[in-house]
Amino acid sequence: MGFLGSLTGSSQRKDIRKAYNESTDILNQGYGQAQGNLTSGYNGANSAYDTATGNINQGYGNALSALGKGVNQAVETYQPWYQSGTQANTMYGNALGLNGAAQQAQFMRGYKANPFMQANNDFATRAIMQQMNARGMSGSGTAAAAVAQESMRRGADDYNNYLGHLSGVSGQGLQAAGQIGGLYAQQGKDTANMYAQQGSDLANISGQRANLGWQYGQGQAGLNTDLAATRAGNRINYGNARAQSRGILGNNLMGLLGAGINAYSAFKR
Repeated sequence: MGFLGSLTGSSQRKDIRKAYNESTDILNQGYGQAQGNLTSGYNGANSAYDTATGNINQGYGNALSALGKGVNQAVETYQPWYQSGTQANTMYGNALGLNGAAQQAQFMRGYKANPFMQANNDFATRAIMQQMNARGMSGSGTAAAAVAQESMRRGADDYNNYLGHLSGVSGQGLQAAGQIGGLYAQQGKDTANMYAQQGSDLANISGQRANLGWQYGQGQAGLNTDLAATRAGNRINYGNARAQSRGILGNNLMGLLGAGINAYSAFKR
């Protein structure tokens, strides 16, 4: 079988087929490994982009939360002045009748019932009466007129001073309101900037992810092209080798024939 196989070329064709099959297996195995490495690299990079996206969202979320907390704490600091200023402004408007006659009347009742004003008025009246008593004029009309005149002057001064205090506290509330408004306005700007930067960062990651997908596609296409080209080349070589092996029998027979002729010629001589 060995001699006949070598003579006819069947052994050579068997070796060629074996070599072709082995090379095909190695090629397929290498392609599978390359494809696996390419896919693994793509999946790993894609997972890293997912992680980066999550970290960006979490980071900006934490920053926005910290910003809101800081602004709220700052606003709470101004709240006492803002609230007292709002109350003072309301009372000032009531005193001027801006909120209606009923509110103005209620304000005046509250003002007249002020214990400090009553105590101050009583103290001033006693001081005048002591002066009148010293002059022997305690029950005179002059004493009564002096008390009335002083009471009117003091009442006007006290009322104007009270309104002045309300105006001052209202002004402090206005300033506090301005500070609070400024804090919220700045928070709005900072928040908008953070959202814009977050969008830019996420868009950058999306762009990189898209480029990664394109590179993966290019790599996959390259592997498929190389595999197809290598398979085609191997198939051509395999076909050529088999074609050449089919001429072995003829060549061997011609060789044997030539050897026989040469031997016969030598014998005849």
